[in-house]
Amino acid sequence: MSQTFAVTVWPSGEIVQMNEKDSLFAQLKENGINVKSTCGGCASCGQCTIVITSGEENLNEPSFEEKQLIGNVFHITKERLSCQTYTTGNITIDISAHLELNSHKKQITKRRTKEEAQTVVEKRKEASKEKRENKKPRAGGIKKPKSFNYSDEESDTE
Repeated sequence: MSQTFAVTVWPSGEIVQMNEKDSLFAQLKENGINVKSTCGGCASCGQCTIVITSGEENLNEPSFEEKQLIGNVFHITKERLSCQTYTTGNITIDISAHLELNSHKKQITKRRTKEEAQTVVEKRKEASKEKRENKKPRAGGIKKPKSFNYSDEESDTE
């Protein structure tokens, strides 16, 4: 039977029990804590980055894939990919960056009815027609370059 360890998740302060067999990403997902990832935990997107605030000695060494994505600067940034991180003791993590991403409201696209779409098209046609009618002719502009004359003018001057 595998051991379970307490993982404190900030900023909520929630304490989640996790085992040493599954990655933090998988176990956070099981417990309903969303961490952004487009690859689903395959270590190819690098978006599931979490910050280890305490207990870094209770983590596995960064894998080759993890070093390829975020580099070998864990000792400076304290960031790890949650899909490549396995715990062997109690730790504290910060996922506030993922909460900020999820808090943005999605833009709602309003669909128009056929009548509304038709009136928009008609208004645009009228506006472009008015623009063409009110267009003033250009005054001046770039002069055309003079054509090169290949006549025997040089021979005439001699």
